[in-house]
Amino acid sequence: MGRIIEEIYVWRLPVRLYHWINALCISLLLVTGFYIAGPVLMPPSGEAVSSHALSWWRMLHFGAAFLFIANFLFRMYWALFGRDRYARFGGFRPWSPRWWGKPFKEQVASYLFLRQDEPNYVGHNPVAALANFIFIFCGSIFMIVTGMALYGENNPGGFSDQWFGWIIPLFGSSYNLHYIHHAAAWIFPFYVIIHLYAVFRHDVVDRTSVTSSIITGFKHKVEDEPSLD
Repeated sequence: MGRIIEEIYVWRLPVRLYHWINALCISLLLVTGFYIAGPVLMPPSGEAVSSHALSWWRMLHFGAAFLFIANFLFRMYWALFGRDRYARFGGFRPWSPRWWGKPFKEQVASYLFLRQDEPNYVGHNPVAALANFIFIFCGSIFMIVTGMALYGENNPGGFSDQWFGWIIPLFGSSYNLHYIHHAAAWIFPFYVIIHLYAVFRHDVVDRTSVTSSIITGFKHKVEDEPSLD
């Protein structure tokens, strides 16, 4: 019995560009953000606000943040109005009991090695869709909103302060919001670990070229060719 390999164009160029720009921004934001919170390599002498070296880290953090926001808004536009069926939000219905049914449970069991066969999806499977919603969509919105509120402190009365300044008293103080913003950033390294595990596992188990698909856009669906006997 032979093998049939079907090549499917899943991730169009806008989705692939978003993915890699997002990965770059998150990496820069994590490195610069953690360094600003604890500058261990070149700790500033005296008050941190007077450190010229630290200001460059802050500017890099702000620049990456604005690129991250623009990229996120572009992805939301493409998901809502783009012509890419695999990038749209149409199949994501967590409010429906059917969505949590057999396909979702089978995928969870597969990830936990509780079943041998692997459910085959062309786009995102239900578990991946849920993880992306929680970590990427909700996590990004939280980091953007809280980050813009903190950025508004640099220009009282400016755009960020007027639109997002109300968030600071909501959390009690600027210190509290800084702490929560910093703590919430750790969800992204946690997500990356889960994401890489799932991607590499799919390549090993069902051989659908998931890893290379985010570069080429193509995934491969492998099926057994019917025997002629």
